[in-house]
Amino acid sequence: MKTTQQIREEYDAAGGRAFFAEGRFAVVNCTFKESRTGSRFAVVELRDGDGSFTARCFDIAILDGLERAGAIDARLKVEEYNNAMSCVLNAFTVAELDADDILRLAGLNPELHRQRVATLEGWLEACDGTVYGDVLRAIFQEEGAWDAFTRAPAAVRLHHAEPGGLVRHLVEVGSAGLALLDSTGEEYDRPYFLAGVFLHDIGKLDTYSLPPTITYTAHGQLGEHQIWSTFRLAKACVIAGAPRSTEAKLVHIIEQAHGAYKHAEWQDALGPEVKALAAADFFSSRLGTTERERKSQDALDRLMAQEAADGAARGFDGYDADSADAPQALASSGGLF
Repeated sequence: MKTTQQIREEYDAAGGRAFFAEGRFAVVNCTFKESRTGSRFAVVELRDGDGSFTARCFDIAILDGLERAGAIDARLKVEEYNNAMSCVLNAFTVAELDADDILRLAGLNPELHRQRVATLEGWLEACDGTVYGDVLRAIFQEEGAWDAFTRAPAAVRLHHAEPGGLVRHLVEVGSAGLALLDSTGEEYDRPYFLAGVFLHDIGKLDTYSLPPTITYTAHGQLGEHQIWSTFRLAKACVIAGAPRSTEAKLVHIIEQAHGAYKHAEWQDALGPEVKALAAADFFSSRLGTTERERKSQDALDRLMAQEAADGAARGFDGYDADSADAPQALASSGGLF
């Protein structure tokens, strides 16, 4: 079995020669397409702890099983196409994984994930004895809800799109939001804020499939996740016997956490807890790296590498303000601009 990194290294050394490789990968995403001749094929994103790559599968006999596989022991043909590595999936068997295996295939640390889950468990316990705690316990009393919650991604592509990504996102949101609230020196309703942390994205259990293959469910195709969050909230309020005022406050904090959507623009956020959640949620959601950000970072890295290779001063590094020749040097170089 070879890892993603080992396959890339062999490709670099092959000099364009095709070779076969076997490895264990999570099927992160699977998309079906049609060729110009009308034949059906799949494009899959395969990932392990070293990274990910895209492969294509043209074998009709195994296409349908690929979408449901989750994780596979794969046989690949690797070659060069259009000056880049091209991988074709020729055969696979479904791999049996436990929760830690799924995390490791995503390049994640199972122990760190458990620490994040423990943080959320502590916040949940901190809400016990309040109406907000009653609502949260009603949500998680559904069979399998907590297990799904701890494994769920926070997105398909944009941010925290990984096993346990929702847990990581909520820990970031909660930690940042509590720090913002504490910084004011004013009193605030901690259980209300923590309930907002749990509830604002709870609908992602409905809109995204569980790892290792992360995709949109039927619910996710038909409605935004915050809509399904309010549905889960409504059912929990009935079970917990929560007052309508409590339900209204919790709907409001869910809505305001997603205030970029037009249907929330007419409202003003009510209370520091709501404002802190919205600010922290925006911060955490921007931690995901976009393709444009990657290109910008690559350009900056190349510039810094070139400067290091040149060994030359840049900007004002070589400018001595105390030198009598400094004004003349600026004039001879065309000034500052």
